Amino acid sequence: MKRGRILLIGIAAITSFSALWHGPLGAGERLAAQAEASARRTLNYYELPMIQARIQRHPIARRLILSGPADDFQRSELIRILDEVPGVLEVRWDPASLPQERRSAR
Repeated sequence: MKRGRILLIGIAAITSFSALWHGPLGAGERLAAQAEASARRTLNYYELPMIQARIQRHPIARRLILSGPADDFQRSELIRILDEVPGVLEVRWDPASLPQERRSAR
């Protein structure tokens, strides 16, 4: 009985702290905003204003999603370059922005 109650209190505390951290305390959102700003600076440096970079949300993840017009070389190099942005774990292209011939092959 006592052990179960302690376990429930621990689970409730962890859940509450996580909700506060990603919500009102905003650490997750700050990390996402910093990563997106850094990615934007990198894209501007390489003169690629048409490429958009956003952090996956709902749930928030350290995955950077790219979209916009780019050729195969640009796509592969941007994945490599933006993978170095602090706070980013993975870089992917939005499937909706892939060229038509690549979408039909999948």
